[in-house]
Amino acid sequence: MIAAFIADRMTSYLAGGMKPESTAQFTRRELLAIYTGDHRSRDTSGAFRVTSPPEALDIKAAMRKANAAIIGILKCCVEDAKTRTQAPNSTPRDIDSPSGAGKKNGLEGLKNYVNRIPT
Repeated sequence: MIAAFIADRMTSYLAGGMKPESTAQFTRRELLAIYTGDHRSRDTSGAFRVTSPPEALDIKAAMRKANAAIIGILKCCVEDAKTRTQAPNSTPRDIDSPSGAGKKNGLEGLKNYVNRIPT
């Protein structure tokens, strides 16, 4: 659940043009605020409520999981940036397979990668 939360937030921020490092810091602070009870969101009636954590974990365990997911996404961003700068004839190296078969680029690749992170 935390990995899915991180993937959702980071892909939204990346799509908006935020740099990967800034995205990671912002997402980590947002999750920390949720776990400390300092984050509010609207419920179905439109009223502001304290945001429920994505998993029932203590703060340290939740942040360890978040850090692992964020590191995975940042590695994926680096790999994606490398494949975009490769020569047109070269085969991009994929996270899923060494041959590059089934490669998903950009935000779809980030979501695919993070969905495979065990939670």
